[in-house]
Amino acid sequence: MTPAEARALFPVLERCAYLNAGSVGPLSARTHAVMQSGLSEALQVGRGGTAIWEKAFANEATLRRRIGAFINVPEDRVVLTSSTTEGCNIVVTGLRLGADDEVVTTNAEHPGLLMPLLASGARIKQADVLGRPAAEALQAIVAEVTPRTKLVALSHVLWLNGHVLPLADIKRETGLPLLVDGAQSVGAIPVDASVADWYTVSGQKWLCGPETTGALYVKDHERLRPQMQAYSASMHTDTSRLAFVHLSPLVVAGLLTALEDIPEWGFAQAAKMVARCRAALLAAGAAVRTDASQGTLISFRVPGDPAELVKAAGERQIVIRNLPDGWLRASVGWWTDERDIDRLAEFVS
Repeated sequence: MTPAEARALFPVLERCAYLNAGSVGPLSARTHAVMQSGLSEALQVGRGGTAIWEKAFANEATLRRRIGAFINVPEDRVVLTSSTTEGCNIVVTGLRLGADDEVVTTNAEHPGLLMPLLASGARIKQADVLGRPAAEALQAIVAEVTPRTKLVALSHVLWLNGHVLPLADIKRETGLPLLVDGAQSVGAIPVDASVADWYTVSGQKWLCGPETTGALYVKDHERLRPQMQAYSASMHTDTSRLAFVHLSPLVVAGLLTALEDIPEWGFAQAAKMVARCRAALLAAGAAVRTDASQGTLISFRVPGDPAELVKAAGERQIVIRNLPDGWLRASVGWWTDERDIDRLAEFVS
């Protein structure tokens, strides 16, 4: 499959420069068709027959296997979730953190991770990485660790600036349990989740699957004592016991199809396009706070109200987003081409 053929999978790209996979990725025609077919089947033959359940369970097992292979972990350590936020909550609540515990995170975390940490009652220390070059992140994080620290919890790719945190170095330097929010990494850059103790996956973003899909890698399920339990806990004693939300067969089938769409050259193409996008924005006069050779998010600023700029871009069929701290963000994927970047650069210039 060539880049042009891969791009043709997504009807939205026929008219839009779609640059917001960091929120939700584009939907392919194949993924849409599979979900519509499943919906039609449910309408015609019902949703509770034996054949329907057998197919659903088989698809769930296949999805766990494919996600495991994609992030380089065993399939029996993968739990399907509805989001990265759910995965973070499963881990944080299962660790039973309290006031005597300390957690080190960063000042650039998404609420999907930060809010569960704050709700835990533990002492939360936020390393200042947002105002630093990417190369200084490791030092900033390690400096916050003390003998009281029980957990390091942070994103692989920071949602506010696209910087990639050095997970292996953080694990080696701290020697502490590591929870990773993979919302902006899985499907965007190569991932080896085995370096972490827990690693969350979003299905709706860079994997371009349906919303309310995701997964959680758990290195050792016995380290967690869940405070939320559901049907799976009554049926399983292994990692599967941690599953909390049963995913609709429609979205499971959709995410399976979306995973099949990803080409083997996807990571290389995304890296090429994000480098071009960063250079084009700088040339157009934008302020860019994302260092070179990081993730596939570019955080930039131009004069004007950010929310109004996003609306104005949308009117020109350019889909980006504004961030809560006043910056704009473009998400580049393997489906992005030079025309998308040129349209964005022309808009901001």
